[in-house]
Amino acid sequence: NTPPVGHYGACCAEMDIWEANSRSTAYTPHPCSEAGFTKCEGTTCGDNAAGERYLGMCDKDGCDYNNHRMGDTSFFGKGQDFTIDSSKPLTVVTQFVTHDDTDNGDLSEIKRFYVQDGKVIRNSEATILGPN
Repeated sequence: NTPPVGHYGACCAEMDIWEANSRSTAYTPHPCSEAGFTKCEGTTCGDNAAGERYLGMCDKDGCDYNNHRMGDTSFFGKGQDFTIDSSKPLTVVTQFVTHDDTDNGDLSEIKRFYVQDGKVIRNSEATILGPN
């Protein structure tokens, strides 16, 4: 399985809204230094083969939020011992908040919450860096 490789690439910001299974969940922004869809080549694409993955205009790995990795090991999983029980139906809501609360403002925050059994459940707080 060799991926298609050509001289030019296409770069644009990406948002992984819902990466999940019954044991884990994450959402991951992949920002870029250039706005919009951009043609790139070589280093600006983050050329993996040339060892330049992290020199490109986009963050290929992204900055994910995974509750377990952020310190809350009982937030999401299968069964009643978890705040969100993945064995039951749920609704996932992702909000993109801008600095001026308009549709055209600069993104300042990404919020995630869940609805399960008629209750709104806020995303857990990261604890890996200690208390505020």
